[in-house]
Amino acid sequence: MVGYLLLPLLAVLGAVPAPQILTVNADTRLLVIAPHPDDEILGAGGLMRRVHDLGAMVRVVYLTDGDGYSQGVRREEHGKQPSSGDYKDCGRRRQREAHNALKALGLSEQDATFLRFPDGGLCKLTHTYWSERRASYRSPYTRRDRPPTSDAIIPDAEYCGEDLTREIATVIGQFGPTVVLVPRKEDQHPDHCAAWYFVADALEAVSRVHADLQPDVVNYIVHFNSWPLEDERARLDPPPGLRGGASGWIRLDLTPQEMQAKRAAIRQYKTQMHTMRSFLEGFVRSNEVFSRPASVRVVLPTRRSPCCD
Repeated sequence: MVGYLLLPLLAVLGAVPAPQILTVNADTRLLVIAPHPDDEILGAGGLMRRVHDLGAMVRVVYLTDGDGYSQGVRREEHGKQPSSGDYKDCGRRRQREAHNALKALGLSEQDATFLRFPDGGLCKLTHTYWSERRASYRSPYTRRDRPPTSDAIIPDAEYCGEDLTREIATVIGQFGPTVVLVPRKEDQHPDHCAAWYFVADALEAVSRVHADLQPDVVNYIVHFNSWPLEDERARLDPPPGLRGGASGWIRLDLTPQEMQAKRAAIRQYKTQMHTMRSFLEGFVRSNEVFSRPASVRVVLPTRRSPCCD
């Protein structure tokens, strides 16, 4: 078994706990949850490349197409007011970029699953738009209120939280991951925060059917204040002011080849590089940072939004 020591925990109250280890080997089945195309590379491009190089399995689940980024769409449309068709075109471009990014890591299109839920709307699905008993959420960008039929994992899926949980749970049950990588709930982008709640809810549902499926849940983070732009060192330190969860921060040191692959993958996201190049390339450092969440039971819907109120 090949293990990778990431970062020993600091002493707490005088006691030094066992070092935190993220173990990957040829039997690893890594499931990466990306709220938008590019999040998977920013948070874990190096880890994904490492798992692939070990001959193990990687699957990326994109919750949205990232089609609601108005600034990027306006730039692509040369400043004109975007139409719903323009936003849909943006989603298709970002899907192509995601496939190219995965290829830069050595992966294939078959390693990607696009759920095509609403960019910028995931938080509202955790409570207000939870059940099909009320009208489904309609994207203000694409004007869709459901994933395209050809991409729906469950029949007649709509933009409601219950259906998103069911689709994530279906993917988890079919893929059987040993590691699930998902953004932290403290991530300041509402879609990222909501992703954590949906995955936790889906894992609870899966455990009732597949009691033997107990994946290691690991968090990554992309949005927290101005991090990582405020630090230009080669090493990526955790966001200032954010604690490392239940595990403490875990650091994965990357090889030069893993860094090169991650940089090449990020640069495939040309629609994003045009508007936020410095931010994206700020994640290409000599390491990646992760943490593990506390073991808590999450049940959706919530009484109020945990991410966007």
